[in-house]
This record gives sequence, structure tokens and C-alpha cells, in this order.
Amino acid sequence: MTDQTYIRTILQLVLPFCLILFSVDSFAQCAGSDNSVTICEKDSDEANKTFDLFAELGGTPLPGGTWSTNDPANFYALDRDTGIVNLWEVKNSGLHEFTYTNTCGSEESAVVTITLGGYPGEDNIDGSADACGDDPSVNLHGFIGDETEGKFQDFNGTWDAITPEAAPYLALNFFDAESAGPGTYEFTHTVPVVGSCPSRQVTLLLEVQRPANSGIASSLTVCTTDDLSSYTDYDLNDLLEDEDINGTWSEGADTDQLSDLTDHNIDIEAIRDRHTYGSFSFTYTVYPSHAVCDIHRTTVEISILPTLRGTMTAPNFCIDPDKYLIEISDYEDTLIPPGAYSVSYQLDSSSGNSGETTSLILNPDRTGSFEIDANLVQKNVTTTLSITSLGEEVCADIQVSPIQFIVTDPLANVTDTCEGEDISVSLIDIFDPSFTRANGTYDVNYTITAPSGTETAHIASAITFTSGSANFTIPTSQITETGEYDFDFEVDNGFPMECSISDTAIITAIPEAIQLDVLVDNSCNATGIDVLVTAPILSDGTYIVTYEVVSQETNTVLIDNTISNTGGTADFQIDVATLEQGNYTVTVKSTQNDTTPCRTIFDFEVNENFAIEGVPALPEAEPVQTICLAEFTSSLPTLQDIEVSANGQVMFYDTATDMDILPIDTELVDGEDYFISNIDPNNNCEGSDRIQVSIILSDPEMPMLFVGNPTFCASENPVVDNLNASVASSNAIVWYETETGGTALDTNTGLIDGKSYYAATEVDGKCQSSLRTEVIPTVYQLEPASLAFTTLALCGLDEPTIENLSDAKTDSSYDVLWYDTPANGIPLEEDVLLISGTTYYAESFNPDTGCMNPERIAITIDLTNCEPEEYGFFIPDGFSPNGDGKNDMFFIPNIEIIFPEFTLEILNRYGTSLFKGDRSSPAWNGKNGSGTAPNGVYFYILDYNKEGHNPVQGRLYLNR
Repeated sequence: MTDQTYIRTILQLVLPFCLILFSVDSFAQCAGSDNSVTICEKDSDEANKTFDLFAELGGTPLPGGTWSTNDPANFYALDRDTGIVNLWEVKNSGLHEFTYTNTCGSEESAVVTITLGGYPGEDNIDGSADACGDDPSVNLHGFIGDETEGKFQDFNGTWDAITPEAAPYLALNFFDAESAGPGTYEFTHTVPVVGSCPSRQVTLLLEVQRPANSGIASSLTVCTTDDLSSYTDYDLNDLLEDEDINGTWSEGADTDQLSDLTDHNIDIEAIRDRHTYGSFSFTYTVYPSHAVCDIHRTTVEISILPTLRGTMTAPNFCIDPDKYLIEISDYEDTLIPPGAYSVSYQLDSSSGNSGETTSLILNPDRTGSFEIDANLVQKNVTTTLSITSLGEEVCADIQVSPIQFIVTDPLANVTDTCEGEDISVSLIDIFDPSFTRANGTYDVNYTITAPSGTETAHIASAITFTSGSANFTIPTSQITETGEYDFDFEVDNGFPMECSISDTAIITAIPEAIQLDVLVDNSCNATGIDVLVTAPILSDGTYIVTYEVVSQETNTVLIDNTISNTGGTADFQIDVATLEQGNYTVTVKSTQNDTTPCRTIFDFEVNENFAIEGVPALPEAEPVQTICLAEFTSSLPTLQDIEVSANGQVMFYDTATDMDILPIDTELVDGEDYFISNIDPNNNCEGSDRIQVSIILSDPEMPMLFVGNPTFCASENPVVDNLNASVASSNAIVWYETETGGTALDTNTGLIDGKSYYAATEVDGKCQSSLRTEVIPTVYQLEPASLAFTTLALCGLDEPTIENLSDAKTDSSYDVLWYDTPANGIPLEEDVLLISGTTYYAESFNPDTGCMNPERIAITIDLTNCEPEEYGFFIPDGFSPNGDGKNDMFFIPNIEIIFPEFTLEILNRYGTSLFKGDRSSPAWNGKNGSGTAPNGVYFYILDYNKEGHNPVQGRLYLNR
């Protein structure tokens, strides 16, 4: 290519691109061009409240566009139509972008970026900032705002506590005055450097005022029946704890006990005498020392509880009802008002104790009652009932004496009897007048009420009772009819209780029996069925004789009929000519409606199975069956191991036509064919066809052995599944604990060292090899690490490492790996420095086997075991806090290591404390609160807080 051709080609490529750029640049001028503005002190000029963004655009923007911002904090500060932004409303310093968009042929945009310096607010150090000492969340922003309308400090500044004691209680812009306590605290609010705009800071002096404390209340509860003579001059202050002493007491309208604001003693006995009972309140009020805190009030309660005093009664009870009524009489209504109460009672007897809570009603007529659960009362023993409580609103000193009562359950059992038989009677739990189970002879009077209503009175003389029980018979001569009788008994000289001793019995007439029979002419191919009935004549009721023919395949009733008569003989035929080929059952039933339970056979039924052209269905079986020999360890499989399903009894033959049935215990032969038929149990007919089954006896090869003695670490928790790598097979492998038989092991079963495990081959999840391959694993066990002590004392100035921990090991038969966690993690290198107070964990390790014991032993490190004289410990006698970077702080070298619990206090010559230090704050910067301590002599008090080292005090010189 020639030079001229090359130049022409370049011009053809570049010239259109230049034209495009020129066109785009021309259109972009309608929105102007990007520009940046820096405003460091927005608060110094009120004009910044109406800052015109349009005037800051570069180029030649055209009006009519719209402004936008992506910062939600600036959204309401910007007028999107005019481009006027109120920078005083932009409360975060930093970079702020505002986009101008205009449409002039196409949509164009330009961005004005304002680098906005921070406004930290205004100093507040004139003592006007107050907070109450019970406020856990004081917002410090509320104290540094400017009074100029619309001027607010930035929100992205940083609060710092200048007063060291305030630092732990400052979180962002919230100060926990409640935890810090009363005092004056200095804080600064700093906004950061933004571009060329410097950082700015204001100071806040916050005085936390002591809150009022009206104390913690307790209560006093007494009974209206108590001796209150010791409460006639009761000090209400005894019901308060931790209260300010400058408070005053007040009372409600009903007590009239306090004479003036200085009075705090009351007469509780007088309150009781006036009101008898009730709850009475007294309030202790404390005013704060500063208006920023609230008035505190604490109310105490004095409760005078009512008391139940009266008489409780109860008769002896019978066992029949679900509830027993307990009555209260002559209760003193001056001590407790009528109404409903929640009563708790207890029942005590020789059989134990029980109780519950129920409702007690006290009536205006000084009577009351409540019910107790009969299921809680033991029968036939003396029971004592006590009221234990009437709830929290009634005094626990219930002045009602316990009562005693007895619940008995005398029983009579009369046996149902058939007509013409004597009637057996048994009496149970019969007591004599001394409430002892009756022993000896007693007359028993009884009344018999017949079904017709006729009553007859009788006596059984000299019946012998033993431990409250007796048995005798009522002669059948006293029974004149059949049906249900009522029997009532009374034992002469028995226990005085209004209990009914009664029972009922049914006397039943004995009926004659009915006879049924069914005759089928041919069970395999029936053509006729006879039904024969022979029944005694009934004087009451009828026989209902039904018969039906049911298909055994569908359970459908195909023939049925019902015959009703009062007795005699009958012979009728069932026509089965319409039945199709199949198996059937004929059933004949007799049911009689005379409701006589003494009948020998009340309902009678006979059944007979038969068939029409009855040939059983062929047996069903897989034509080729594989039988696994491993399942037969003691003998070979037999005919009964062939899987076949059939209706009825199965029979095996050598050939399809052979008539000799093979014994069921005939051993199977590999590759042999067997022929099977069956007999239908419903008609005893054998099928004429037979099915053929071929037998294959299978025994897969056992697995090939690779590793007969594999090794594992006990810490890896090896399981049976891990043994698969020791053998090989083209089929599945199943493991056992025994060489033959047994149950297959779960693959997650843990391995035991030196134990034999046996692998069998399994084909298709069905057949296993009869021979098994033995594998004996070795599982290496390793003892856990053993340490001589649990705490190791060293000196941190020696910079001890993990290697120093080896002194604690007691067993040299294994190595030790060290960790800083009780589980997991990675071993620590020997050159890792130890940390005081840290717990390290030893794990035993055998490098020969690569096994470890994951059980770790803990040891805690104490790096304060330093003798001061061995490490040149000394206390400086002066320092020069002049900011030159040399000796600007007073501190004691290495004290936080040798004496980690030390405390240090600096005092001036007047005894005023200027500084308190410890491990977290060991150095004094020469400050006196918020001011600067002058040159001169100061005093220190140093408490080592370590056994064997007494506190010391001395002087130091401050020279700036």
C-alpha cells in the first residue's frame, strides 16, 4: 500500500467518528457539563440554605430540566424543579451528587458534585447540659444543637468520651447515665476531614444529676385474729429498702394514721379494730434535687386478712354418691364476710392422705357448706377432714377443728339363677356397732319382690360372718315365678348407717333345645340339599329358621329363605339347579325370640360346603425357582421350600401323570422338575391338571481376600463398612460375626480389635455364598494424654512458648499435640507464644501408627509467676508530660505482667484523688480531671493485690 492510499484510508475511518463526537458534544451542552464545588463551613453562611445548583453547572446549560439525587438523606433538601438545595438540611458531610437532566433532541445529564465539610454542632460547656442518673439512654445530640432555625449538627460525626469513666457507657451518640452514675462528664463530637475541608470538633460538658430514690417496697400481712399489740407503733420505714431519707409518707382516706409530713409511725391494731380486715396503702414520696429528674413514689401494702372460725360437721356416709356434703355452722361473720371461697382440704386415714381444692360458700345466716370428692375418701376406715387453706385472701390460721367420719360400702351379691335352683347370696363389708368387720352369727332379714310385684319377708337365722362377709342360699321354694327379682337385706345389730343393702337377680325358665340338620347329596357336584328341623313346641315366642346358599368366590347370597313356627318337625329341599359352576356354602340357622338365657342352645347353626362341577384352580408358582443353599446350613432344601400358592392342600409328583404323592420332606435335586396339584378344602376335589416347577440350587463363590489383617485407628471410629477394601467380589458383600449362620451386620457397626469378621457374596440381594472369607482387623488404641497438673505457672517476661508445656507431660510412651480448643482445630507450633489465663489442650499421638486419642486434657497458663527482683522491677519517681514524646506518661514497667491485679491511685498534696489505674488503664497522663495538673510533688498508693506483697506508697515529681 502506498503512503497516499494509507492516508486516504485513515481519513475515511476517522472523519465520521469526529463528526459523531462533534454532534454528541453539541447536544450535551443543553444540560451543561459536570462540575465540582467545595463548601467547608456550610453553617457560616445562611445563604447555603438556598444554594443554587444550576449556577454551578459547567458549559451552557439550558433551563427547563429537572434535578435528582440518589441519596435518600438529601431527597427533601432538594427542590427538583428549581435546583435549589438547602445545605443546612444535608446532615451528613462528604461527597453529594446532584444530577441535572434536560431533553434537547435527546435526554442529556450533568452532575454537580458538592464536597461538603462537616458541622459538629455548638460547644455546650456552660453547665446547662443536665441528665438524670436514672436515664440509661441519653441522646448527646440533644445538647449541641444550634438555636438558629434550621441549623443541625451532622449525623455522621463521632462521639468520644474525654472523661475516662464515661467511656464504657458511651455507644454511638447514646450515654448510659444510669450505669455511669452522678458526676460531670466531658465528651467531644468530631466530624471527619472531607477533601480539603478540615475536621471540626465541639465539646459537651454533661452533668448527670442524682435521681430521687423512694426505695424498694415490701408488704406486711397479718390476720384479723392476731395479737397486734406489738404493731401499735409500727414504723413504715421498715417496709422500705435503699430509700432516700428526705421523703415523706402519705395515706389513703380510710386509715387516718399520719399526723403530718414528718410522721411515719402507724397503729395497725387501731386499723384492725376500725375495719376488721382489708388492704391499706401508704405511699413514700421523694422529690429530686434537680428538675431534670422525676419525682419517685413507692407504695407499700398492709393486709389484714379475714379468719374463718366456726364449727364443721359431717355424718357418716354411704359409698353411693359422687360427692359428700360438709357443713359449716355458726361461723363468726365479724371475722370473715359471706361469699364464695376457694377451700383446700386434706383427708387423712390409715390408708394414706389426699385432698383437693373446691368451692366453699358462706351464707349470710352464718352457715356454709362445701362438697368433697367421694373418690378421694377411703372406704371402711376412719377419715379425718381438715381445712388447710381458703386462698391467699384469707388468713392461714383457720380456726375450725377437724372432723372424723366413716364411709362404708356394704354389698349384697345375688347370683342369677335358672328356675328350680337355690339362689346364692353373699354379703360383704358388714360391720358391727363398734365399726369392726362382723364376726360371729347374725340373723339376716330379707324381702323378696317378685316380677309380679308380690313381696315376701323372710329370715335367715344364725348366719356366720367372718371379717364382715357371709354366704347363704335362698331356697328355690321361695321363688314362685320367673323373671327379675329384687332382694333387700338387713343384718340385725349392724353398724348404724342408712345404707341400702340390695341387689337384683333374674330367675330364668329352662327351655327345650331345637335340632337342625343339612344333607347334601354330592359335595363336589351337588344336585339336591335337604334341610331337617326338629323343635319343641314353644309356649311363648317362635323359631325363626333361615337358610342361605353363599358363593365362596363372591360371598354373594344366591338362595335364601325364612321359616317361622312355634315348633314341631319340618323337611324341605333347596333347589340348586340354577347355580353355576363354583364352590358354595349352605347355612341353616335357628333364632328364637323368647329371650330365655337358660336355654342349652339358644341360637343354632349348621354349615355344609359343596360345589357345582367343583374343580379347584391350578396352583400358581414361578416355573423356574432358584434356591440359595446358604440358607440351609444343617440340611438340604425340601419340597416345602418351593414357593407355591394354591387354594387348599398342595401335592407334589415326579411326573405329570404319576399318582404317587411325594413326601413333603423329599430333598430337592438341582435341575430336577416337579409337578404340583391341589385339593380344594371347600369340597375335597383335586384338580386334574398340574403345573411344572424346575429347581436350581445356587451357591455363589465367596469373596477374594486382599488384606487379612487391615489396621485402623480407634479415634477414626472404624466400622464394618471399612472392611470392604480388604476383599473383592463382582457382587455385593455382606458381613457377619460368625463363619456360618447369624445375622448380617449393619455397615455402621463399630470394629473390635482382633475380632474375626466374615464376608459373604450376595447376588441380586437374595442369594449369599455358603462359604465366607475371614478378616481380622487391628484397631490401634491410644491412651489419652496425662498431665502432672492442670495449671502451669510461668513468667510472661520469659516469653514462654508451646514447647514449655512439655514439662507437664507424665507419660513418655506417646507424643503430645497441643491445641487451643477442646475439640477440632489444628495443632499449635512449638514456637507459638503462650497467653496468660488461656487454656490449652493436650492430645496423645503415636507417630508410628499415625493414631491419636481425641480425648484432650486441659491445662491453664498463669504468666504472673515472676519474682520482681529477678526482672529489675522498679517504680519511677517522676515524669514530664510535655508532649515531646519522651517520658510523657507515669507508668511502672512490667507491672501488668508481674502484678496483673494491681491498683494505682495518684493524689495531690491535699489528698484529692487525680487518677485511679489498673491493668486496663496503667498510665497517668498528668491530667487533673479535664484540666492539667501543675508541676510539683504528687503521691501514689500502689496495691499489688498479690500474696506476699504488701501495698506501698511513695511520691513522684511532675515536671513539664
